[in-house]
Amino acid sequence: MKTANYKISRYARNDNTYLIRVLLVLVLTTNLLSACSDKNETASLEEIYQPDEASLSKKAVANFEQLLEDYKTTYVTRGAHAKAHACVRAWFNVNHYIEPSLRHGIFVRPGQQFKSWIRFSNGHFDLSVSKDQKSDARGMAVKILEPPGEPLQIAANHVATQDFLMTNSPVFFVENIHDYNDLVAEPAALLGFIFPSWNPATWRLREMSLAKKTLTPPPVSLLAPQYFSITAYKLGPHNIKFSARPCAGQEINSVVNETDPDFLRNNLQEELEAGEACFDFMVQLQNPEKNMSIEDPTVEWKESDSPFIPMARITIPAQSFGIPEQMAFCENLSFAPWHALPEHRPIGQFNRIRQQVYPASSNYRHSHNQTQIPVDIAW
Repeated sequence: MKTANYKISRYARNDNTYLIRVLLVLVLTTNLLSACSDKNETASLEEIYQPDEASLSKKAVANFEQLLEDYKTTYVTRGAHAKAHACVRAWFNVNHYIEPSLRHGIFVRPGQQFKSWIRFSNGHFDLSVSKDQKSDARGMAVKILEPPGEPLQIAANHVATQDFLMTNSPVFFVENIHDYNDLVAEPAALLGFIFPSWNPATWRLREMSLAKKTLTPPPVSLLAPQYFSITAYKLGPHNIKFSARPCAGQEINSVVNETDPDFLRNNLQEELEAGEACFDFMVQLQNPEKNMSIEDPTVEWKESDSPFIPMARITIPAQSFGIPEQMAFCENLSFAPWHALPEHRPIGQFNRIRQQVYPASSNYRHSHNQTQIPVDIAW
């Protein structure tokens, strides 16, 4: 009799275990399907402010300053995109024909030419582990000199510029500032951010899927990827995102050297010593009838809903950039989305927070390093 009871009890336990496994698989399947599917929403034309944005902004600034402090050595780096591959001189040539309704800000005069600096970078916040062969985001930040107007925010050097900041992914993997502050508070604990508890209902599987798309293996060349703004901006009355795409037919003659932690920089030097490179700068208009959110950067604006419109040609002339003085100049430059003409005002919750975070981060970095943003940035 005891043996029979034991068998029944054992089978009951097996049944319970089986049911738990089935339920866990169902939860995981549901979460994975949600992670792999796009949000299906229409978009608002107006920004949607959160009631606690002021406190969130203060927390974001404090978190970013703590991040800089935690990962400093004798030198404080940027809190994101710490490793610069290069700052290169480039021409930003507005196309000779621009649709009249799109002629705003930098694009107000078709055919106008601007000098600019471009900083190429790795996305990681920790310079000591930011090796080129590792999976990461790659950045392309464009600083246009002498824009036709007064920017919304000017760096501490009091020099007006129009900055366009981009990475090689069209989306971010964090959808709101609450989650972003949690991530920045412990940036090395990405798995803890994705799996905050044993409860599968709390797992951020959609964010995990997006992070895999963002943190990609290295490109063969920094001139090869398409770069995206991720967040939204104004173009006069329009809501847009912008992008830089390598010019059609441009040949990339680079070889990935996985043993060299600086191979992207070295390849770029060889490429630009051999000749010029170029990108088409484009904008994508928001269609409010489509899933094109200005508040959630995890939502990709699909080209099938709104194709990119070419607006300018970025030409990087043949040059050498590796001298120590130019690398130091690159390191001390300050790039920010709010270094922007009113016609290109950043919009959305992440950009509103960046209005406070970027200058605070720059000031903190330069203060601790006892450096200054260059005043003479002309070329």
